[in-house]
Amino acid sequence: VIADLKYFMGTANDVVLFTASGTGAMESAVSNLFRRGDPVVVIQAGKFGERWTQLCRAFGLQVTVLDAPYGETVPASRLAQALAENPAARGVFVQATESSTGAAHDIEGMAAAVRSSDAILVVDAITGLGTSVLDIDRWGLDVVIGGSQKALMVPPGLAFLSISPRAWARAETADLPHYYFDLRKEKKSGDLGESAYTPATALVLALAEALRYIRDIGRDNLIENAQLLARATREAVARLGLELFAPHAPAGALTAVRAPSRID
Repeated sequence: VIADLKYFMGTANDVVLFTASGTGAMESAVSNLFRRGDPVVVIQAGKFGERWTQLCRAFGLQVTVLDAPYGETVPASRLAQALAENPAARGVFVQATESSTGAAHDIEGMAAAVRSSDAILVVDAITGLGTSVLDIDRWGLDVVIGGSQKALMVPPGLAFLSISPRAWARAETADLPHYYFDLRKEKKSGDLGESAYTPATALVLALAEALRYIRDIGRDNLIENAQLLARATREAVARLGLELFAPHAPAGALTAVRAPSRID
């Protein structure tokens, strides 16, 4: 399952799997990779951006919030400016697609802005994976989070995240408390084909079948299908005279999928 998750995500980075909702993986990214008092930047343009803010503050991080009204997004240029003004920032947290509003952030542009800083980029892609183009390795996305209940078509209860070598280095100096959501412990167990704690066995078996199906049809085709349905939905509701809530950066708006580097 973990090997197939790497294919689904399109990455050669390590992937860790938890029995949890997606928020569990979000919390693990905060508690395992940062130190108390670390300055971080949160992109907040919806309910789940607000969750990043709440999580970071719960663990004692110093949060600079870059916000936008619901239905809008924060441009990558604004993040670049914030990082220039806050060179000590240790992390940037963002949603690939803000599912509370249907808006998509410019993750490639944000990754470029973060690359020249000391921060790591943490992306909640729970609704973005399998529906949007996210080239994790080429763009340099340090942490990317997913959940079983979205494009993977499995009931809720499994969360996973890819972790770059740069992010793993942060785990060596992190000092925030964690127990169940321990990335290194879960990685060690996963390498042995096991889990650190009681696994949601039925969900893992279901996920294995979903991932087998995605390998059969191809991850690029999965993404293109999601984008086709998104465009069809927007065009249909517009013809009904309804307004789009996020007209300027709607999720699934890309028209072509660029093939990532091959992940066997």
